[in-house]
Order: sequence, then C-alpha cells, then structure tokens
Amino acid sequence: MFTFAPLWIGYALVLVLIAKYSRSHDALLPGKVGVVVQALAYVATYISAVALVGFGGLCYLFGLQMLLVAAGNVWLGTWFVYRFLAWPTRLWQRKLDARTPAELLAKAYQIPVLQTFLGAISVVLLVVYGSAVFKGAAVMVAGVLPISVNAALVALVAIVGLSVIWGGLRGVLYTEAIQGLVMIIGVGALLIALLRAVGGPVAGLQQLAALPPAKGADNGFLALSSGAGGLNVIFLTIVTSVGIWAQPQLIQRHFALRSMEETKKAAPLAMLALSVVVGGAYFASALSRVMLGGGITNPDTVLPTLVHNLLPAIGQQLFALAIVSASLSTASALLHIASGSLGRDVLKKELKGWSWRIAVVLCTLGSGIFALKSGSIIAVICATSWTLLACAIMVPYLGLLAFGPKAGPRAALFSSLGGFLGSIAWYAAAYASTSKGLTGLAAPGILGAIHPIIPGILASVAIFALCAKRVRVEAEAGAEA
Repeated sequence: MFTFAPLWIGYALVLVLIAKYSRSHDALLPGKVGVVVQALAYVATYISAVALVGFGGLCYLFGLQMLLVAAGNVWLGTWFVYRFLAWPTRLWQRKLDARTPAELLAKAYQIPVLQTFLGAISVVLLVVYGSAVFKGAAVMVAGVLPISVNAALVALVAIVGLSVIWGGLRGVLYTEAIQGLVMIIGVGALLIALLRAVGGPVAGLQQLAALPPAKGADNGFLALSSGAGGLNVIFLTIVTSVGIWAQPQLIQRHFALRSMEETKKAAPLAMLALSVVVGGAYFASALSRVMLGGGITNPDTVLPTLVHNLLPAIGQQLFALAIVSASLSTASALLHIASGSLGRDVLKKELKGWSWRIAVVLCTLGSGIFALKSGSIIAVICATSWTLLACAIMVPYLGLLAFGPKAGPRAALFSSLGGFLGSIAWYAAAYASTSKGLTGLAAPGILGAIHPIIPGILASVAIFALCAKRVRVEAEAGAEA
C-alpha cells in the first residue's frame, strides 16, 4: 500500500502549488484563463464521483439506456450551455459587475432580497452536497492507502480548503483542469481494458443484447425500459442535463470567458472530454454485466470490481486517482461558490484577504463536519440539491438571458420562491420515492413517478409569466393615462 503513497502525496502537492501560484487578485473572478483550462474545468466541475461510481452502477442495472443520460450531459448540459447561455451570462456579468450568480440576478432585476435568498440556499445546499462529495473521496482514498476514512477526510478537506483560499476562482479552474485530465486518463484506461476483455465493442454489444431482460431493463439491456424504469432514466437526464443550467457553481464558470470566439472553441473541447469521461464510464459499466454476470446486489461496487479485475496495480491507483479527482474538483467548485455566497450574498461583505479566508474556512468546516455525520436529512438534501437550486434559479436566469429584466422584480423573486417551495412540496407530498417516507403521502398512479423538477419549474414559469403580464398591463395603463 505504501508503495503508491508518493503518487498521492505528489498529487496533493501539485494541486496546492498550482492553486497558490495561479491565484488572481479577485477571489471571485478568474483573470486570464486559457480555453483548454476552461473546458476541462467545466467538465471537472460538472462530473463528480457520484456520476462515475453511482450512475455507473445504474448502468449495470439498466444497460445502455443510461447512455441517454450521457448524451443529455454532452448535448444539453454542454453544447446548449455554450451555444446559448455561457456568453450572454458573461455579458450580463460584465455589464452589472456581479461577482456571484445570486448578485447577477439581484442586480439585473433590482431586488436585493433575491441575492440574500439565493445566496443563503446556495450556501446550505452546496455545503451539504460538498460533504457527500468529500465523504465519497475519503472512502476511496482509505481503500487504496493504509489510513482511516476520517484521516483521509481531514486531509482532503484541508487540501481543497487551502486550494480555494490561495487560488480563488483562477486557482480552482487550474486545479480542476488537472483533475479533469486525470479523469480522462483513468476512464480511458478502464474502457480500453474492458473492450479488450470482451472482444471489442461489437462483440460486447452482441453479448449484452443476448442477455435476458431484467427488472431494471425490462426491454433488454440495449433499449429504454417501459413504465417507471424508463421514466426514471428520462427524469435523471433532465435533472443532470437541464437542471445544471442553473447550478451556481457552473454559472460562475462562464465568468471566465473573454470572447464569443473563445466560447466557441471551449464547447467542442468540453464535449469531447465529457464524452470520454461520462460516455466511457457508462458504456464500460453497461458492458460490465457481460463480465460480472447478474449477481451484484450493490451497484456502487460495479466500477471498483471492474477496476480490480481488469487493471494492474498502477492502473488501479490511477483510476482511484481519477475518482478522487472527480470528487475534489466538484468539491473545490462547491466550496468556492458557497464561500462567495456566504460572504458577498448573505453577509454583504467585500471578500478580500481575511474576509475571504474566513468565509472559506467556515464553509470548509461545515462540509467537513457534515461529512462526519450520517443522517436521513443530510442524505435527502444531497440527493435533491441540484433540483432545488434549479427550481429556484432557472426561470429568472433564463428569463434574464432571453428577455432582459423587463419582467420586473416581483417576477424574479416570486418565481424563485414558487419554484423552490413547489419542488419541496412535491418531494414531501407527491413524489412517491421520497414522500412516502417523509409524510406517507403520494400522488396517484404515474403522477407519483414525476420528478419534482417538473412541477417545480412549471410553478416557477407560471408565476413568472403572471407577474410579467401584470407588469405589462400596468405599463400599458400608465401609457394610456
């Protein structure tokens, strides 16, 4: 085990040193950053170990239908973002001199309370979500090095905290780019080894197609499932590919863009990297059923089992490094935006020097403490954070990019509150997967399978449209008078 300790120690030192020597004057804005760095950082922020290990296990259960999620991530979560959202976001950020996504929307719609509300929920949801990311990385490190999970957790929290404190957004982007490159190498090595083991992609697909249907793949492992199974895959695609449009940690990445031409160059690089990392991991996990059979009951063990069976010792370490990179890159982004939101959005402080360091330390300690705990409430928040943030931010954000702020402050605030509270209500009283455990209630029939992101966004859209219409009617009445 200690043979590979220098690899991990060197990795940690590289991350901290890159952050220290690539910092910018403003912790919340990036300064000059290259196109390749931006593309890899976007992918590294987007993809965490939850996607690689957790969703990889779902591919073992559901088969190639999970590639719909990967396709959604590449086209909706990356191409669409760079084509329609990224550069307009940067233009509004430059015009309003905003430092955080919450400040961007609050300044655009001229309603300061929106900044406080969005900043507060961003701090809570991202800090708790970050705790799960840290815990997953610590478990992985403890599995390949002779240290305890808690010791690994403390070390990882310290490394990420120092990187965010010293590097600010520019340092975070550079460390994420390195981590994104490690992810590509690790997943690529596993995919090549698996394809060689099954006789190539065509032979592997033929063997997968010959397997009998299972509960998670009732139409076979090459087709979308019927009923609730297929709906779950579709909703998972929506949450991870459309819900990310309004994630603060990804919106902040657009602040690094310098021109429309740079945006066009970053898009294909990010799409290619994401195709390798997510597409490769999901394809390998789906084919793993050919090698591993149907006896695995815990899907989280699928990728680790594949790695152990197919890769030599150094390959296993590199893949573990890729999984840890996926976690730490996401954790860095989460801590950065949570710290910025705590200081600038909630406390209304100019974040420089010690004020920035204190905000990062508070958020880092929060994630570390939550990671040491295990409770149902924390688990629910982790699982729902993307949905809740999307329902609170999506409509006013897209409304600003599409129409400008003419819908007015009430439309922005009430649509944000309505989407946030509407999704919580659906989780608690209608979505069968969660509501039965929380309140004992559930919507009847197929309605109970509808993911809360749908009613949450619909509620937000309806409120935004009604408020915008009222503003228009008032303006027309004023013009007539």
